Amino acid sequence: MYSQDKTTETDEIPPSPRISRRKWIKRGLLGFATLTTATTLDAFVIEPNRLTVETPELTLPNLPKAFDGYRIALLADIHYPRTLHPNYIKSAVSLATSYNPDVMVFAGDICDQKHSKIVPSLKGLFDSASAKDGVWGTLGNHDHWLDAPAIRKELARSTPIQMIENRAITVERGGQAMAIGGVGDLWCGVVDVPKTFSHTPPDVTRILVSHNPDLAEDLKDPVRVDLQISGHMHGGQIYVPGYGGLLHPSKYGNKFCQGLVKGKAHPVYTTRGLHSTGRVRLNCPPAITIITLRSLA
Repeated sequence: MYSQDKTTETDEIPPSPRISRRKWIKRGLLGFATLTTATTLDAFVIEPNRLTVETPELTLPNLPKAFDGYRIALLADIHYPRTLHPNYIKSAVSLATSYNPDVMVFAGDICDQKHSKIVPSLKGLFDSASAKDGVWGTLGNHDHWLDAPAIRKELARSTPIQMIENRAITVERGGQAMAIGGVGDLWCGVVDVPKTFSHTPPDVTRILVSHNPDLAEDLKDPVRVDLQISGHMHGGQIYVPGYGGLLHPSKYGNKFCQGLVKGKAHPVYTTRGLHSTGRVRLNCPPAITIITLRSLA
C-alpha cells in the first residue's frame, strides 16, 4: 500500500489599501466635474457648430413609380442673422445642393432679429441653392415677428427662393405627376390647405410644406396630404434618449421633435434645422435633411 504526501502551496495576497471615504468623495466630485465640463463644452461649443446630414428614405403608398428615388433637400430654422455666421449658412446650402436634389425647400424661420425690426440683407447667402424642380420656401413665426412682407421682398430680390404659401406646383416624371404645396405659418400666417391643392387632381401624390409640424395634428380640412415636411422644433435641442427633446415649442410636447411621426391628419417629417436657441444643443446636432421618396409600385 502506497501513500502520497499532499503539499498545498498558499500564495499570500497582500491586503488592498483602504481608500478613505473622503478620497472616494473627492474622486466622485472630480469625475462629476470632468463629465460636466465635457458635456458643457459639447452642448455649447462643439455640437451647435457640428452640421450633420440626415438621409431618410420615406415610402409613400401611392407614390408613382416614376418618382421612386425623388430627392427633397429640406432646410429650416436659419434665424439669420441672430446667431449663424454667413459662411455657415453658405456651407449648409452648398452641402444640400451637392446632393443633386430634385427640389429644395426652406421650411420657415429664415430671418430673426432679437433687438431689431430691420430685415437683414440676404444677398449672397443662398446663391448656390439649386434643384431640378426649383427652390421653394415658406415663412415661419419668427419671420412674421420680424416683418413678413419685407422678408418676402428681400427673398425675391436677393435669393433664388420662391414663396410657395397656400399654393402648389406640379412636377412631372415619366408622364406622371406629384404636387408640392406650402402653407403660411400655423401661429402667425394664413393656412389654407384646400386652396393649396385646389388645382391638384385627387389621385396625385401631395407633399405639404409647413413650418410648424403641429399642423399634422390640427388640420381639420378633409384634404388628403401624403407627407408634410416641417421645421420649427430644432429637434428639441437637448435630446434625452428614451424621452425626447426638452425644448419643444409645440402644444403636443416632444411628439413632433424630429424625424417621421404620424399625426392625426397625416404623417410629418420634421428636420432638426440649423439654428440653436441659446446656442445649446445636446444629442441633437443641427442638420440639413435629404429625403428620398420611395414607391411601393
